[in-house]
Amino acid sequence: MSRPMPARRVVVGVDGSYAGLEALRTAVRLARRERALLHAVRAWTFVPLWRPGTMPWLWLWQEDLARAARAYVREAFAAALGVLPPDVSVQIVVEQGYAGQVLVDHARRDNDLLVVGSPHRSRFGGGGHVTRYCVTRASVPVVAVPAPAWARADAIRRFGRDLERFTR
Repeated sequence: MSRPMPARRVVVGVDGSYAGLEALRTAVRLARRERALLHAVRAWTFVPLWRPGTMPWLWLWQEDLARAARAYVREAFAAALGVLPPDVSVQIVVEQGYAGQVLVDHARRDNDLLVVGSPHRSRFGGGGHVTRYCVTRASVPVVAVPAPAWARADAIRRFGRDLERFTR
């Protein structure tokens, strides 16, 4: 007697960069095509400036940070697609830890597919550090999605950096 294979999952790392939003769109298309579950994963870290264990109420902050990470994922879906796709089963996953490690640990099943955004290629190597981490350490296929062509133009990138700097 054969055991049924678990449902295929498309795991996508969520971030608000142009490459991250394009990866989210690509993951939705792949999940739709494969009739797979979509796991939208957002990793977050909290590095206290004080010694661990000295603040017993620290877990309250962690809950707030996890709630903010879930809201971030919903905002990323709104920015990329306008709304959560109604025809794809989406599970929002937020975990504390380094983004690359969280993504690789979450996409561990044999039939998983990991989708990550890949920032522009630099003269010192391709992609960002999270993308490189996932590509080199994941045990599942990884799709590295570049930013749209218009977002890779030098003038647009400079404008985006300036805009981010002035809106903080």
